[in-house]
Amino acid sequence: MSKPLHKSRTALNAALFVVLSIGALGAMNVLSLRHFGRIDLTKDKIYTLAAGSRDLVAKLPDRMNVKLFMSEELKPPFKQHAQFARDLLSEYATYSQGKFNLEVVKIGDGEEARKKEDEAAKCGVQKSNRGVVSANKFEIGSTFLGVCFSYGDKNEAIPVIDRDEGLEFQISGLIKQLTVKKKKIGFATSEGELSVAHGSGLQLLSEQLKASGYETINVELKASVSPDIDALMIIGAKQPFSERAKYVIDQFLMAGKSVAFFVDGQQMQTPRGQMAPGMEMPQIAQSNDTQLDDLLGAYGVRIKQDMVLDKRNFPGLVNVGQQMYLMNHPVFLKVAPLPQNHPVNENMPGALLSYASAIELVGEAKDGKGPVQFTTLMESSKQSWRPSGPFVFMPGPQMQPLTPSDDKGPFVLGVVGQGKFKSAFAGKQAVKEDGTKIPADLSQPGVEPMKTEAQASARLVVIGDSDFISDQFIGTGARAGLRDYLANLVYTMNIIDWLAQDEALAAVRKKGMQSRPLDQVAESTVTMVKLLNIGALPGLILLIGLVRFRMRLSARQSAKL
Repeated sequence: MSKPLHKSRTALNAALFVVLSIGALGAMNVLSLRHFGRIDLTKDKIYTLAAGSRDLVAKLPDRMNVKLFMSEELKPPFKQHAQFARDLLSEYATYSQGKFNLEVVKIGDGEEARKKEDEAAKCGVQKSNRGVVSANKFEIGSTFLGVCFSYGDKNEAIPVIDRDEGLEFQISGLIKQLTVKKKKIGFATSEGELSVAHGSGLQLLSEQLKASGYETINVELKASVSPDIDALMIIGAKQPFSERAKYVIDQFLMAGKSVAFFVDGQQMQTPRGQMAPGMEMPQIAQSNDTQLDDLLGAYGVRIKQDMVLDKRNFPGLVNVGQQMYLMNHPVFLKVAPLPQNHPVNENMPGALLSYASAIELVGEAKDGKGPVQFTTLMESSKQSWRPSGPFVFMPGPQMQPLTPSDDKGPFVLGVVGQGKFKSAFAGKQAVKEDGTKIPADLSQPGVEPMKTEAQASARLVVIGDSDFISDQFIGTGARAGLRDYLANLVYTMNIIDWLAQDEALAAVRKKGMQSRPLDQVAESTVTMVKLLNIGALPGLILLIGLVRFRMRLSARQSAKL
């Protein structure tokens, strides 16, 4: 009688085990749907949504419909791009609390496919020619791979997806454009500055600002700056600022807004006159007299009228024989690593500056006192110096090495400050639009009372270089395949995000966009690493074989005894 009872218990235990296992798996599935998570071991967390992206999609005001259009015949590597895009969009949907409605539209052949193609084209997703290398041939096919976003009566699209890098930033940027009120960035154009107007030197920056959901506008520093502008950029000024222009800037900052000065202390100029045949035209550093010392000095900052040179440099653009070349020279400063002491510098590897000038703190700011807290953003290396006399730059094959002077670095090249700035016009007269001055306490129609102290939200950035963000500088480096140049664009966007108090997409923008070159090492170290790579594994196998041989030989000898 015991055998049947034993069999019954065994069957009951087996059935109970199956039921509990199914229940546990079901509970795990329910928990995984409610509590999503993943482990991402990449340094930039490429395969995990950044906090800014999660917050953006979690706070969607209303439902957003998203369609991923993809051809069924996609081949590697575009098939992998499609899978990455699908997984990424699915993660957006997971964090959206049901407001991010994702639909994957696969386009095959036949009449139904033509309808889907028309739908994709209407939304802005484009058919693209994609080359594919197989085992024995190279093929080119026209396929779809793009995303359409619909929110209310507005549509935006990523027309073509051809890489994984930067896709999260594109998606989050479009979501922000569709759902969040755009912040406005003003660019001063009164004193010869670079601007976002077509052909005015900042087109690459303008495109990046648009992709990040910003609105840009050029500003004449005559009338007061509109209060709906969140930050004012002054980049590459080459002329003296009028008293009215300085007053407009000052009052904008006193209103608790943000201002950035990217201004050179010196500029390179070619002397007039004819040169002897066969000789290169030299460039001479001359003071860039913008007459900003009194304005910036009142805030605690000064741009030195000097030129910083550095042995730690990078390939920069020079004109040799009427042609442009990339060459290393101390005027091209590689500022790295950046101190991780401020959100602007967070996770940034460095920046590239050319013909840069030093920045110094003055007054109370120099002693770390006063109502404004300043932080150093970037500085030159200990191998930097400032020429003792006029600096002459004559690139070419006969260029002689420069001898460092006794005025050695490091030198501060950029600072950031926040706090209750004191007005540069406090105790002085207000400046009207026509340039005339009136007592600050005198009330007149159309003249606002002077603000003498800024709100605590006021922010200021001062950098002694403007070339590093110009189209010519960044575009040339990008065309030459030097990714470090693109880091300048990311870095400037970090500055603008901080100025506009809109840092949500800063971490997203930096993901996968940083260049991480190998550290330079001695030739002997390189040779040693090569030898280890060649001989380490065979040597290890040989060593294991010798140990096993000795063990077997010892075992045989013991057996004979």
